[in-house]
Amino acid sequence: MADREQQRIIMSGVRAWNEWREKQPSIRVDLSGADFSDLSLNGVDLNGANLQDVNFDKSSLVGGILIGANLSEASLVGANLTGVNLRTANVGDADLRSITLVGADLSRANLAKTDCSEADLTSANVSEANLHFVNLSMATLLNANLDGSKIREANLMNANLRGANLSHVDLTQSNLKCANLEEANLDKASLIYVDLEHANLQNIRNVTITQLSKVRSLVDAHLESSIAMQIQDIYPHLVLKA
Repeated sequence: MADREQQRIIMSGVRAWNEWREKQPSIRVDLSGADFSDLSLNGVDLNGANLQDVNFDKSSLVGGILIGANLSEASLVGANLTGVNLRTANVGDADLRSITLVGADLSRANLAKTDCSEADLTSANVSEANLHFVNLSMATLLNANLDGSKIREANLMNANLRGANLSHVDLTQSNLKCANLEEANLDKASLIYVDLEHANLQNIRNVTITQLSKVRSLVDAHLESSIAMQIQDIYPHLVLKA
């Protein structure tokens, strides 16, 4: 439950809040369950804060510092977190629909079971993060860095991953139907039983036939002609409709 005095200070403005934090660096911040929807909190220092079940719907936290914060089960629908530092934060089970995380740092964060449908993670750093069971359908991940992330059994249907770094990513059993992976880097990525039906795989980088042989389906996927011919010859069941 949110500390009432802390809640009063942050509601008085980011400047007052950040000054208070500088003077009270050892105090544990607990704002759990509070309603901060439709607020401007740009540049706020919530480093290590307990923000479980907080409502940040449609709020702006541009450039905020939330390193190691607990945002589990929080709601950030339509919020603007451009450039926010969420490194090592726990965002598990949170509602991030239509959130803006352009250029944000989510490295080593826990995003398991979050709903990130229609989220914008353009150029975000999501390396070594936990994204098991995440919903990234219709999300934008242009040029995002997901190096080493765990994205098992995730929904990336219709996601835009053009130019994304997916090296060393574990995508086991994920759904990438109709996803755009043009120019994405798949070096040493695990594609075991991944559904790439109708996906755009034009100009994908550092992918091998062995990697693609492990997928669930490549039916109607857009592949470079040389790769498509090899798949057709060696693994025809992957490109044939049932």
